[in-house]
Amino acid sequence: MTSTSLELTELVSDVEELIVDRAKDSDRLRRPDPEVIALLGNSGLMRLLVPEEYGGHEVHPAELIGFTKALAEIHGSTAWVAMTCNEEAELVSAYLPPDTCRSLWSEDPSLVIAGSGVAKGKASRVSGGWRITGRWNFVSGCTAANKWVLNSVVAESSPTELCFAVIDANPDFIEDTWHTVGLRGTGSHDVVLDDVFVGDDFCGVVPNNSLPLPDLPFYRLPSALRFPFPKTGVAAGLASRAIADFRSLALEKTPLNSKRSLGERPDAALSMAKAEALLGAGQAWVHEQLDAVWRVANDNAVVSDDLHARVRLACSWSVQNSINAIQHLVDAAGSSANFEKSGLMALLDDARAVAGHFMVGSYQIDTAGRVLLGLEAGDPAF
Repeated sequence: MTSTSLELTELVSDVEELIVDRAKDSDRLRRPDPEVIALLGNSGLMRLLVPEEYGGHEVHPAELIGFTKALAEIHGSTAWVAMTCNEEAELVSAYLPPDTCRSLWSEDPSLVIAGSGVAKGKASRVSGGWRITGRWNFVSGCTAANKWVLNSVVAESSPTELCFAVIDANPDFIEDTWHTVGLRGTGSHDVVLDDVFVGDDFCGVVPNNSLPLPDLPFYRLPSALRFPFPKTGVAAGLASRAIADFRSLALEKTPLNSKRSLGERPDAALSMAKAEALLGAGQAWVHEQLDAVWRVANDNAVVSDDLHARVRLACSWSVQNSINAIQHLVDAAGSSANFEKSGLMALLDDARAVAGHFMVGSYQIDTAGRVLLGLEAGDPAF
């Protein structure tokens, strides 16, 4: 049965206490807490995009946005890992043999899959499977996942073919590279394989840019439109948390040399209003464009270049809005934002890290503008 927003909200509430308890250690250790990730898996929250026929929930993307937003209001890094692991589970569902997908979630409904859809490896054909060599960057959640899905270019393929390989997670293949300021607790290290054999059953070999195997609205979308939406939820959740934290600070703080509370100052009111407007406007446009592209996918029609550009623009613009919303609150908070107790600066760092992802990077705004002007995108990922 497909999950509803209410059910997802309740499930997030069930794991909130543990996430809060482990958040600081997660950031300090630069990795997601394994018990938190396991609990998300056991709660069925790591197979939201997996088709029902494979044992997943097959939720509408709007549900995933809401889910990641709710998690990010608690802890940004946990939200990011939950979001990316749901995306990697979607990659497995998209390209691996259907029988393999059914068996994966039948044998372990709590399965957590990390990985990378960027083709950074080379897959060489051998008897019974493939030999995989490569380095994949930014494998969020790799230290806490059960399995990884890693994308490679098939050696000597012309036209280019891709090989999506699923392997057991192995700490020996992780290189500690995640020394960051934002989203520290995601543990987005490099995964490095050297001539690792993967059997045919656990590989999906497809032409480059081919559509996924499941004939469902979400899977009919080009990959460049399947992945930006959930990231807006993480950024929005961080901004929402910043608004809530600033509201509390504004009621408690009396600024230096002031007889009024922070909340009574015009600059605080203006910053709060701007933050709410930026967050709300960004999310509203994301959902408007999601509705538009969903109608096209539901009708099994082709997404026009203009609509594609507007979707990408809405997602990137929404993330920038979230960053700007938090920045307004940081400025209005004054010196309080510099202290760990506030958390506002950490939220800003996390939101900026979201914008570092190429799917919602600020450069996508320029790309969308070029397309809307009738020019070439100038971006192979478009």
